[in-house]
Amino acid sequence: MYRLMLAIILALPSTLSAQSFTYAPINVPGAVLTQARGINNSGEVVGFYETTTACIDPDVRVPTCPTKGFKLVNGSYVKLMVPNSVSTAIMGVNDYGDLTGFYKKSDGSEHGFIWYHTNVVRTIDFQRNATVPWAINKAGVVVGQTGTFPSGGWIWINGKFSNMNPNNGAAPCCESVTGVSNNGILSGLVFQADRFMAWMKKSTDEDFFTYPTGTETECCDTNGTGVNNSIDMIGFTGAQGWFTKHIELNEVESAGETTPKFINVNFPGKTATQPPAALPTYPFGLNDKHWIAGTYTDSANHTHGFVAKPNF
Repeated sequence: MYRLMLAIILALPSTLSAQSFTYAPINVPGAVLTQARGINNSGEVVGFYETTTACIDPDVRVPTCPTKGFKLVNGSYVKLMVPNSVSTAIMGVNDYGDLTGFYKKSDGSEHGFIWYHTNVVRTIDFQRNATVPWAINKAGVVVGQTGTFPSGGWIWINGKFSNMNPNNGAAPCCESVTGVSNNGILSGLVFQADRFMAWMKKSTDEDFFTYPTGTETECCDTNGTGVNNSIDMIGFTGAQGWFTKHIELNEVESAGETTPKFINVNFPGKTATQPPAALPTYPFGLNDKHWIAGTYTDSANHTHGFVAKPNF
């Protein structure tokens, strides 16, 4: 069933947001930039980092600059590069410790991969030079997008790719599948009606929504970046991170709409602008404990990873 969800509540005050989660930064030793992208139910965190400021990514969602992968386990960093790659971006991790992401070779080609916890690396290519995995679940299902800019979503199961491009009736483009829970719920984003919208897909049920700002009931590009078994979701609008708990709890079947209740996700601190604004914060990974892995930019414009644990 296709439903357009119009978010009709106001964003929660930043003071409440700061109390809702406890934050800890993640910085790979020797890195000038760190992004945390995935977290599993054991609390293992994965992502990527850069060692030079010579390249600046125009889009926070998928890196185009040279990167190196890492995983953070029990407080220890492990640096990882796919063999024979010149760039490795780890985007997701499952409960077994299997990793997924994409790598670049010296010939300029880019390929998706699964790095199994048995230390076997498998290349997966949906379309040559254009496969960007975002997440992997416990069953080994991988989801992602075509191209570093989202131009089509897909799902990989047992070696077979399938297109996955939900839409709610308007002419869509620029789809991405960004999350997959252990019980098969999907999250993602799609561009339609002049904006990016977040979406959730559970079996045949599909819901679409945008994040409210100010007094508006819907606005702005909304990126859905992760989902867990309870249909809790994370994402960001502009530089504002958000979390919503079980988006369908408030569903009114007769109206065919839901009204998600958002909790702001903001790494503590303010920018140097006048008046001071919250630090840009981008959630990317979510586990069943409501732990969030993501990225924030500090007041000096340096990028760090973080883990946020809920106080609710």
